[in-house]
Amino acid sequence: MLRELGESMSYLDGLGKLEESQRLEFKEASSGLPDDLWESYSAFANTEGGTIVLGVAEDRGTGDFYPVGVSDARALVSDFWSVIRNQKRVERDVMLYDGVRVEREGDAELIVIYVPRAERGDKPVRVYDRRRKAFVAWVRRGSGDYEASGSDLRQMAYDCEPRADRQALEEFGVNSLCSDTVRRYRAIFAERKPRSPWVADSDEDFLYHVGALAKGRDGLVHPTRAGLLAFGFEYEITNLLPQFLLDYREEVSPDLRWDDRVVSQEGDWSGNLIDFYLTVTGRFLSRFKSPFRTDGTGTRHGSSNPVTEAVNEALTNALVHAYYGGTTAVTVVLRPDRLELTNPGTLLVDADVAIVGGTSETRNPTIMRLFSFIGAGDRAGSGLQEIWGTWSATFDAEPKLSESHSPSSVKLVLPLVDERRPPSPSVEDVFSAVEGAPEGLTSKDVQALFGVSERVAQNRLRELLSLDRGVERVREGRSLRYRIAP
Repeated sequence: MLRELGESMSYLDGLGKLEESQRLEFKEASSGLPDDLWESYSAFANTEGGTIVLGVAEDRGTGDFYPVGVSDARALVSDFWSVIRNQKRVERDVMLYDGVRVEREGDAELIVIYVPRAERGDKPVRVYDRRRKAFVAWVRRGSGDYEASGSDLRQMAYDCEPRADRQALEEFGVNSLCSDTVRRYRAIFAERKPRSPWVADSDEDFLYHVGALAKGRDGLVHPTRAGLLAFGFEYEITNLLPQFLLDYREEVSPDLRWDDRVVSQEGDWSGNLIDFYLTVTGRFLSRFKSPFRTDGTGTRHGSSNPVTEAVNEALTNALVHAYYGGTTAVTVVLRPDRLELTNPGTLLVDADVAIVGGTSETRNPTIMRLFSFIGAGDRAGSGLQEIWGTWSATFDAEPKLSESHSPSSVKLVLPLVDERRPPSPSVEDVFSAVEGAPEGLTSKDVQALFGVSERVAQNRLRELLSLDRGVERVREGRSLRYRIAP
């Protein structure tokens, strides 16, 4: 009878396959609220939020889930609200007033609990562990709940402090900052804000005014955390944050690990955020100059190319929202078919809220301030929305924003293939084209002929060469030409 119930269930049918995930947890609740319910509540609140469904059991033999219902749904709902509001059991109630409802599925009743992502100032959400006689914070990792690690708790504590990146680092001096970076930054600042009284400041006064320096308890001026990250030498930054790493790679040629790379630990440049941003946006300007409209004026401050502006905005988002106290690098990888940007940390609001815009939540507000002074990231609360709009208009494609955990990171993928283009050609299509060209075809010829990326063109030509179709490859200068062998 229980298996038959599952076939006609409206709510569970809407979930698709019954399996637990990052945002879905099933619990049987056959004899009251299960003890581990509160671990899942804490885990969802401290991670991405999620749904707990009471009244669904797991077959221990097969691992399949099936509905069994709960015995007295109203009583259990009342018990849930009593516990969630009891600060001796749950430190913080983050539930919405309509976050619990009863679903009737055939002859069974299920209790559906929607746990929201806790706001940054409410984390960590901890629950009382009777066995250990202490409050414990949990996090969600895939389909399981795990006790929050020291790293998890440090990140939550950092996110709770709104001025964490504005605090003076008394163990560092002004000489920890790269004067060349400061000079580049000030030149852009002066171009954008020529009437600012800060333009005439000394370097030290200027850095103090923009938030890169602050007075410590010793009465002296020291770099702030934001100032060290933005202007500091890499070897000084890693004295504070040992895992700090910025990595830009262009992975275009199939036979090379990368075609171009900029990494903060190279030792031949400062390795800080500002120089990384200016260098990578310079790469973007040249890489996205064609076939897109570009006026050739440089980085964000002056570019009228919407695609260049969008990728610059995406880069700024990755740099200003990163949690630099973790173990994950900021990585930017440009491939023929996509641009991927990954930063350590979590989203501070749900992905759909971030994309729609209108909410400005910044992990590092002083770093954001420093970037906004030079025209980067100045679309507070609407940057992702404009990226989505640009990608829809230019590529007829939708970017993808996702979170990963253990370690925590956020990834933005921007597809670079126009989905309105015709489908990729088959090997037979390419063979017919080569056969019809007496002089043969290069990879660029195939790109132009079929409207595909360089990688697709190269892959089809390699596949064609591996077949016994009488095609040969000859070198012509720096290019390779494919033709029918004489």
